[in-house]
Amino acid sequence: MFAKRMTAVMLAAMLGTTLPVTAFAGWQEENPLVAHALGEVDGKIETNAKEAFIASWGNGFRVLEVDFTYTSDGILVARHDFEEDGSYYRLEQDVNQPLVMDKNTYENSKIIYEQTPLTAVDLLGLMVEYPDVYLITDTKDTDKETVQKQFNDLKKIAEAMEQPQVLERIIPQIYNEEMYDWVKEIYPFQEWIYTLYLNYYPDYPEIADFCEEKGIGTVTIEYSRVTKGVLDTLHEKGIKVYTHTINRYKQFKELLDLGIDGIYTDRIKPYELNWVGRSDSRKVEKKTFRFGETEYTLDTLEIFNEDYVPLRQLATTEKKFSTQFDCQNRTLNLLSGKQFSSLGNEILIDLRGNLIMKKADFRLLFNGKETKIYPILVDGEIYVPLGQMTTLLGFDAETISLTEG
Repeated sequence: MFAKRMTAVMLAAMLGTTLPVTAFAGWQEENPLVAHALGEVDGKIETNAKEAFIASWGNGFRVLEVDFTYTSDGILVARHDFEEDGSYYRLEQDVNQPLVMDKNTYENSKIIYEQTPLTAVDLLGLMVEYPDVYLITDTKDTDKETVQKQFNDLKKIAEAMEQPQVLERIIPQIYNEEMYDWVKEIYPFQEWIYTLYLNYYPDYPEIADFCEEKGIGTVTIEYSRVTKGVLDTLHEKGIKVYTHTINRYKQFKELLDLGIDGIYTDRIKPYELNWVGRSDSRKVEKKTFRFGETEYTLDTLEIFNEDYVPLRQLATTEKKFSTQFDCQNRTLNLLSGKQFSSLGNEILIDLRGNLIMKKADFRLLFNGKETKIYPILVDGEIYVPLGQMTTLLGFDAETISLTEG
């Protein structure tokens, strides 16, 4: 089934067509970790910063949680609060008076001296740029007017960007039963989370029935409330259970043994899941492709919902090429018909195999002309999208197929 889905995406890219970007169903199955407040970067947590988003994606997170609040001039931004002993303290910023910043002050107030604050517009822009990320909202407010304004703003931003499909990858967290209807009036989101940290006396059978009725697939609870009885009550209705915020591996292992489905975390990384008896869902797979009459076995890694392969492996096909890197202009030029030689990036490769990813900071050229192909560095190795590259190299899309088995 996976192979057929991959082939459809690959061939669509080869033929120049576009498949719709839709929510990936069952997101919990492959994502036991949620990056809390967009995750950790450079040892800093709870920042909701641009750098945190990019670092979390690079570390393997595909589900990120973010805090939302408003500036004094009504702009929705990624921040926990504007309290003197809250975000001002955590983000190491000078306290302003009045405490709530306007948009201009907010955008020009670096987080912990060097990180970049995000507006909701910036954040949805990142979701467009990273189309394999789910975003969980933590909107704090519980009154109808503010709740509906927040989600209406997200909807308007997506529509103004002409990227309404990003809404399919937003997962609203609701804090009470009423909030579900308020949010659904704005947009019929596909995935929902009922988080119980404001529910001081939760009736778990009642909560399970409500979630089953509304199609809410996930409940999040504070870790001290997790018991086998609670988990059994929710699991009996097919509801996944996550807990927050867990940063100790031993505690995570104990929760998994009890039956928890996932956690929100600042520090535990997907490539560390083997420490607690789980595995990272991201894996390099060897797949054999037939290009015309010739078969090639390539290392494939799913990135942005399509197969990427190492550039150096593509250079071994009949459409061979050499590489020429211009450090000053930050370009990598592929020269067709010539023998491939070392890229010189072997010393960058991380042999631990953590699959740490980063968008390449150079442009890819083909015979001196710029392409619209954007490589990804994976543990230092250059990976490129297979579909686009086979088209670029001149393979006939009709003669390309994935060999089953």
